[in-house]
Amino acid sequence: AHSVCSARVDIRSGDLYWLAPARRSTAVPRLSCPRTHMLCRDGTECVAHEYVCDGEKDCVDGSDEDGCAQLCDTPGQSAPCQSQEYPCGLGTCLNFSLVCDGRRDCADGSDEGGNCSVPCGLPCSHLCLRSPQGPRCQCILGYQLAEDGVFCVDVDECKEQREGACSQTCLNAPGGYSCGCLPGYILEPDGHACKLTGPEPMLLVAVQSEVLSYGLRSGHEKVLLATDKERVIFSLDYDPVERKIFWLDLGTESIRWQGLDSGKKGTLVKGVRSDCIAVDWVGRNLYWTDGAAGQVLAIHLGATWRGIPDYTVVLDGNLDRPHSLVLQPLAGLLYWSEVGSHPRLMEATMDGSRRYTLLDRGLGWPTALALDLPAWRIFWLDEKLGSLGSMHLDGTGCAHTQVLQVSWMRSPFAAAVCEGALYWSDRSTWAVQRVDKDTGKNRTAVLKRQGQPHGLQAPQTGAVPAGTHGCVESNGGCAQLCLPNA
Repeated sequence: AHSVCSARVDIRSGDLYWLAPARRSTAVPRLSCPRTHMLCRDGTECVAHEYVCDGEKDCVDGSDEDGCAQLCDTPGQSAPCQSQEYPCGLGTCLNFSLVCDGRRDCADGSDEGGNCSVPCGLPCSHLCLRSPQGPRCQCILGYQLAEDGVFCVDVDECKEQREGACSQTCLNAPGGYSCGCLPGYILEPDGHACKLTGPEPMLLVAVQSEVLSYGLRSGHEKVLLATDKERVIFSLDYDPVERKIFWLDLGTESIRWQGLDSGKKGTLVKGVRSDCIAVDWVGRNLYWTDGAAGQVLAIHLGATWRGIPDYTVVLDGNLDRPHSLVLQPLAGLLYWSEVGSHPRLMEATMDGSRRYTLLDRGLGWPTALALDLPAWRIFWLDEKLGSLGSMHLDGTGCAHTQVLQVSWMRSPFAAAVCEGALYWSDRSTWAVQRVDKDTGKNRTAVLKRQGQPHGLQAPQTGAVPAGTHGCVESNGGCAQLCLPNA
C-alpha cells in the first residue's frame, strides 16, 4: 500500500489532487491528475482540458499553451514566443527569468549552457539578460525590441491583445493602454470590462411550452407566456419597438407572437419548417432558415395569416443546410451557419445580395450563433467538434479568429452575448449556461428547469437606437416587404 504525501484542492473545480510518493528515494514526486485534466510539464500543477490552448497560460511554465496552433496558422506550427520569452528548441516558449539559472527548464535543455557565463555589456535601452546564445536585450512590459535588438518600442496592446485588452473600446498609450465603453455602458472597476446602465439586462428563454425572463443581476425568473403544454416553443426573438415576442411553434409549424404589454396574440405565418427565426426591428421584418429547402426567408412583422403565404425567399441556391441565423439590423446585415457536408459561416445584406463567406474551415456543426454588437464579433458553438469560436467582423477575417476546444460542449441550441459573458441553451443538460466570452472559463449553470431549453435571446432593455437604412422611412416606399441592401 502507498501513503499520500500531500494533497490539495483546485478551488475552481473542487477536485482533489495528491502527490504520489516515490518508489525510490531518487525519484521526483509528480502530481497525479484526473482524466479531465492535463499535467503541466514541471509536474506541479493540473489544468482542466478546457483551459488547454485557450490563449491564456494556466500552468506556471506555460506548457498548457505549448504547440497550440490557431485556426489561421499553418497546421502544426506553434505561435511565436513573446518578447519576454525564450524559444526552446522544440517550438515551446520559456519565461526568460528561467534561462541560464543553472536548471534545465526546456525539454531539450537549450535554455542552459553555451554562452550563459558571458556578462551583459550591450547598450540596451531597458534590460540586458544572459542566454545560451550570449547576452541579449529585453524590454519591460508594454514594449518590444526594435529590429536592431537594442532599443525598445511601444506595443500596441489594442491590436496585439484584441479581446484580452478591452471588452469594447481601446486606446493605446506608451507602455500601456486604457479601455473605454460605448454609450449605455460604464467601465467596471477592473478597468477592462463594460457594464450596461439602465434596466437590469435579462435573458428570454424558451423552455418546452413557456417563455421565461431571467434577470442577469438578480437571478429573478418570470413566466412571460405559456402555450398549450403539448406544444414546444423552438426558436424565439424579441421586437423591442412594439415589445412583442415572436416564436416558432414546432408542433403547428407556425410563427406566432404575443405582446408583452397588451397580451394580444397572433399568427404571423404557417407552414414553416425552420430551426431558427430572427427579428429585424429596424426594417420591421422577420427572417427564418429552412434547412431542408436550403433557403432563408422573410415576412413583414405586421403580416397576418389569412391562409395564403405572404413571405419572400431572400436566399436560395448554394445553401448547404442553413441552420442558425442572427441579424445586425442597424447595419442591414444577416449572418447564418450551414451544417451540411461543407459547413461554413456566411454573411449577406438583408436583401440576400453581397453574399460573403466568413469561414469555411475548422467547422463541424456550428449549431448556435450569437452577435456581440459592441465588440463587433460573431460567436459560434460547434456541437460536433466541441468548440467555442469567435471572429471579428471588421474585415480582418481569419486573422482575428479564436477557437477554444471545450470538453463541456454537449448539445447547444441557441446562444446570446451580454456584457462579458456568452450564454447558451443546452438540450442534453436541460440548462442555460454561461462562460466568459473571451476565455471560455468560469462555466456555470444559470437556469435549470424541468424541460428542454431551446430559444434564447438577450434583448435590449434600454433605449432602442434608431436605424438609418433605406427601409426606416415609410417602409422604403414599398407596398409590402422592404429588404435593406445596406
